[in-house]
Amino acid sequence: MKQSQEHSEGSAPPDSWEEARQYGIDMSALEVNLGLSVLQRIRNHDRAWATADMLRRAMARHHEQH
Repeated sequence: MKQSQEHSEGSAPPDSWEEARQYGIDMSALEVNLGLSVLQRIRNHDRAWATADMLRRAMARHHEQH
């Protein structure tokens, strides 16, 4: 069986995961995120989106005042 078919559907082959680590990518946050339910990930995304939008609006107001 080819290596790409040995891993579970939707996950990276083990060597790709390790390669990312060696490249300097912190995989711990991704591992934690993958342990969450879909609903939890959607809620986290919505909170992050709302925060980013709030910051964008605050920056726009600040630039309008100066």
